[in-house]
Amino acid sequence: MADDKQDLEQLLATPCVRVCVMDEASGYCKGCWRTLEEITDWSKMLRHQRLDVLEKLADRRGSSSVIDPGNGPMLAAD
Repeated sequence: MADDKQDLEQLLATPCVRVCVMDEASGYCKGCWRTLEEITDWSKMLRHQRLDVLEKLADRRGSSSVIDPGNGPMLAAD
């Protein structure tokens, strides 16, 4: 459980996985699954706003939870 909290805190700091390539078809970063708007606004977002985005990212990755990597980076499928 402590690891889950630590993983969540790391994601709240930034979900970036240093694979910064935008997918033209979806409009999502191939690494973190965020849109350009989400990436740009991240540093200005409040905690609850970041949690909302993390839930969207989990859905996009096909994850069972915010901290579950699901399908991981899109580049894994390339």
